Amino acid sequence: EQAQVFQVLLGQDIKADFVLSPTAVFVDGVTVIGEATQVFLETRSAQISTNITPKQIESLPQNNRNFLAFAGLAPGVQFTADTESTGQTFRSGGANPKQVNVFVDGLSYKNDIIQGGAFMQDSSRGNPFPQSAVQEYKVLTQNFKAEYEKAAAAVITAVTKSGGNTLRGDAFYFFQDKGMVSQDDFAKERGDEKPPYEREQLGLSLGGPIIQDKLVYFLSYEQSNRDVISSVFRGTSWDFAPANVIDALDGYPTGSLSAPLDSTLWFGKLSWQPAAAQTVEFSYHRRDEEEIRGFGNQRTRDGAADFQVGTDAAVLRHQIVLGNGLNEASVTMQNLEWKDTAVDPGVPHFNFVGLLDVGSKDYQQNLAQDKIGLRDDFSLLTDWHGSHTLKAGASINWMKYEFSKASYETPYYEFRSHEGWQFPFLARYGFGDPNLDFDNEQFGIYLQDDWALARNFTLSLGVRWDYESNMLNNDWRTPDDVVTGLENACRTYGTAVGGQTEWCVDELFDVDNYVSTGSNRSSYGDMVQPRVGFTWDPKGDGDTVVFGGWGLYYDRVTLNDIYDEQFRHSYKQYTFCFSADGSPAPGCSAPALAWDPAYLTAAGLDDLIASGQTPGPEIYLLANDTKPPRSNQWSVGLRQRLGSWLGSLTYANSRGHNGLAWSFGTLPPGTAFNDRWGNWISIPNYGFILRGYDTRKTEYDGVFLTLDKPYTASSGWGASFAYTYGKGYQNASLDEGTAFAFDFLPDQWPMFPANGDERHRVVMSGIVGLPWNFTVSSIISLGSGTPYGMPDASQGWDRFVMRFNAARPEKYDFIIPDAWAYRSVDLRVEWEAPTIADRVRVTLLAEGFNVFDFDNYTYTDWTSGFKPPPGEVNANFGKPTGEFNTRRFQLGVRLGF
Repeated sequence: EQAQVFQVLLGQDIKADFVLSPTAVFVDGVTVIGEATQVFLETRSAQISTNITPKQIESLPQNNRNFLAFAGLAPGVQFTADTESTGQTFRSGGANPKQVNVFVDGLSYKNDIIQGGAFMQDSSRGNPFPQSAVQEYKVLTQNFKAEYEKAAAAVITAVTKSGGNTLRGDAFYFFQDKGMVSQDDFAKERGDEKPPYEREQLGLSLGGPIIQDKLVYFLSYEQSNRDVISSVFRGTSWDFAPANVIDALDGYPTGSLSAPLDSTLWFGKLSWQPAAAQTVEFSYHRRDEEEIRGFGNQRTRDGAADFQVGTDAAVLRHQIVLGNGLNEASVTMQNLEWKDTAVDPGVPHFNFVGLLDVGSKDYQQNLAQDKIGLRDDFSLLTDWHGSHTLKAGASINWMKYEFSKASYETPYYEFRSHEGWQFPFLARYGFGDPNLDFDNEQFGIYLQDDWALARNFTLSLGVRWDYESNMLNNDWRTPDDVVTGLENACRTYGTAVGGQTEWCVDELFDVDNYVSTGSNRSSYGDMVQPRVGFTWDPKGDGDTVVFGGWGLYYDRVTLNDIYDEQFRHSYKQYTFCFSADGSPAPGCSAPALAWDPAYLTAAGLDDLIASGQTPGPEIYLLANDTKPPRSNQWSVGLRQRLGSWLGSLTYANSRGHNGLAWSFGTLPPGTAFNDRWGNWISIPNYGFILRGYDTRKTEYDGVFLTLDKPYTASSGWGASFAYTYGKGYQNASLDEGTAFAFDFLPDQWPMFPANGDERHRVVMSGIVGLPWNFTVSSIISLGSGTPYGMPDASQGWDRFVMRFNAARPEKYDFIIPDAWAYRSVDLRVEWEAPTIADRVRVTLLAEGFNVFDFDNYTYTDWTSGFKPPPGEVNANFGKPTGEFNTRRFQLGVRLGF
């Protein structure tokens, strides 16, 4: 009798035929490595996927314990490189981060409201889920199966840990202070002192039996307390500012200042096995995160925000084996909250562009998403002209969205050098009811079949259909005066525009399609998504496998993107432009008024509005037939076993469609580019009119080369290598959230390099066990850099061109000369002390991030990329404006039993 233990990683579809002999056990058709516990290397999958193993999660260096960061080990996937930046997200396929999705134990954490994709990660620096509760996860870069919904880019699917019949626990503590963090070059040049800084990360997990063989539990708790460093410094125009402005701003503190971030994460699970073929699980996850932030660069500390993110999620899941079938049913509850409010409200916000930006935060937001969901999935193994692995499922979610956005209740004023910073050329002010809420029902159904037509050839066939009852706020009613204005508004031009001297709004577009009556906006019903793939193993031994696939993937319109259609009528926002004498104010979209110091208060602006001298609030017009974003993806590749390694070479193609952008709503065709701000047609009592265009596109072509050797106890080491060559393009707008496209005319949106367009990226990882109970691990990340913009006035301001993402950062050496704009070598060394009482394990850890202190720079369009008009020089052209991921160390200890 022989026994062999195999480790099958998450999402692997393995066929193992065992052949017994007197001397050995063989596994045909799959690749296994290791001697004690074998690890499968999956070769027969049509998906582009990467397994993040328990060993990698446990042993690789990780600065902030955000389990999503390991997604960067997958080819074609980028995770936020700056671990201290707001918005710790991932992206793929040239797409926006909001088009990804994350599933934990089958529960989707998709955020329908704002950017970030999942977990309300928009603007968050924190960790959304306790890493100590994650058993393993899988990154699906492209061509994933029909069971996955609401994603037009990459998907992460994770499973959590469970308890067992033996009591086991783990505790950890990590510490970092200012002496362990290198100061960036710019702070050093300014002479800034290091601010007080400490970070503590600690946690505890515990699992064991309640009733032996029947009922077990698992608990996890993590806490992180830290001060995030933000540098406040005067702008580059400080030396040229008038004395009265300098006197007014000189008292505001500058330098490297700290702000607290506190995060608490909980996870608990009960697992019950009432019978041999049944399991019942109940899990609960809670997140509480709060940070004082929103200041830095020229923004002073009095403008700080109190930023909070919260999660409450519960899953009740039942699994039962029925012959050759498995049924999985779940009931879910989820609440996601996102708040961004002022720490010190009530002080007018004065932004002295190029000098300092002072006063209260002027935008208060409170967003919430509630979900109750039912889901059932049934899998069946059967034979008919080959073997089939069938899976079908349906889900329904009852959603409730609550918005509160109080914009510019405290007025905002913008001063600039053109007026010598003596009076504001622009002001914003808002008042009214900031609240909006509505309901939505989401329904999805799918069928997929992995059909093994022969031992060496498998087709993966799938289709899903999704439907939402209220994706576009269908109950909204366009105000009557807006409808009347759109139907009747015309404008006469002094010179012909597009061959006419008079244009009416109803000549420009179908007004009826942009008017919602509360009953004429139909829900989109065409989200049919076929997905096919294949694997071909020419020799039938799993050594060499050709694979590929094609699929259609729908995401959803993010609700924050369409919020203003209704919000601008219940909460009025006004934009004011000022000049010394009432002549046009360059760079300001509204007609200018002569400046009066009385306007420097809310009461003065109230009087101005009452006088009727200023244009009314903006109008946002959303088409009733707006389509949800989607992507067409296809790929083809080759996997090759190389001893205990698995290599792959893959071409990936993704084309994104139906992205939403807001742009000029009432410009006549033929409008000259430089006339775009003055030629639009207005309607009585309202200001600027914007129209939604669902014509944003993305294009991505990538080549992925990977080599993986999983860690095994017998070999004592593991390694991974992922190289990505990619080209990504987008159009219309650079915005990652709600997109505005004013730098081009609506029908003239060229493609330009995408925000995440990094042509070359290499990520390597390794774990090795050493004598005397030492373990060393490392992640090496190299990137050729993402682009930044080039505002080009080199032919004069009258021929100005905004060259989106046309500039590239300077590159430096690492193995390959002048190849990398981003370089980081992260190391971890741990030593496990001799076991205490045959049960207790104590491990000491030391980690270093960017241990060689490579310079990783950021660049800004109007400083680094600006090409001035003839006769002027931009001394900062091509130079960086900031630095991130300087060298950091941290120390820790882990206790296990």
